Amino acid sequence: MKRIIIFGECMVELRTQHGDTLAKSFAGDTYNTAVYFKRCLPVSSVSYLTAIGADFLSDELLLKMGEQEINTDLVFRSNDLNLGLYMIRNDDHGERTFGYWRSQSAARQTMHLLPDMKIDGDWFYFSGISISILDIEQRNMLFSLIEKLKKDGCRIAFDPNYRPLLWENEEAAQEWIGKAYACADLAFPGGDDHLMLFGHTCADDIFTYLADKQIGEIVMKNGSVGVHILTEGKQCIVPVERVSAVVDTTAAGDAFNAGYMSARLAGKSSVESASFGAKVAATVITYPGAIISESAFKSHIPPIQ
Repeated sequence: MKRIIIFGECMVELRTQHGDTLAKSFAGDTYNTAVYFKRCLPVSSVSYLTAIGADFLSDELLLKMGEQEINTDLVFRSNDLNLGLYMIRNDDHGERTFGYWRSQSAARQTMHLLPDMKIDGDWFYFSGISISILDIEQRNMLFSLIEKLKKDGCRIAFDPNYRPLLWENEEAAQEWIGKAYACADLAFPGGDDHLMLFGHTCADDIFTYLADKQIGEIVMKNGSVGVHILTEGKQCIVPVERVSAVVDTTAAGDAFNAGYMSARLAGKSSVESASFGAKVAATVITYPGAIISESAFKSHIPPIQ
């Protein structure tokens, strides 16, 4: 059984249903990936590394993680902070607008709450958001942990998932995301992220920037253009699924990453994995909310054998 450790922040999600009625759930970029990874590859062991509060919403999240079969052995409690919260509104094309309340999120103290313990895994996955919510001291602690994991044979996967408002400035984002790329075995750069952060306008710009990072496998998500894959010096483009009725694009990239990684860990080729990841993402964006129901998911995506 492969064990993947996924680090980040899970928040309360409030989504407008109709009028003044809101639907409550739990979501966050890396948490979304954890849930969909487990659904795609049920035989895997998925642990979510984070911190939550001691409030009733945090208790509800723990129960929800159990329902999703996400291991909570690396979920730590804060007595002072609680869960972050965000509200989401979608337009007629499924594009979203967010409002956040996360300054008191316990996940921002995860590395301080992490006890002195040995952590083992086959893969460790994190994102630019995972880094951005931490202070400088904890960022260094995170990269020390990643270094130890790599020495023990754990492989590292990273998605920059750049959100400008979470960073102190653009220069800091460039520095820390660059460090994350440098320790990654598998990277998921996004065309939009690199355009905003680095000014890269095409796949060649991104691959040139990453050339000295010694990343074994680069999977660039580029919207409707397709997925550009660079591995072992060979590059290819995999077309994405066309979706005519997009409802909510919130977790599209998170779902793709989950599908891709789960397929790769199951022994599929990079092209097969990209096609599978695209199918997972195409399914998720036809339903409202970041985490769609398990029944809806399974009706489109059979578990990987």
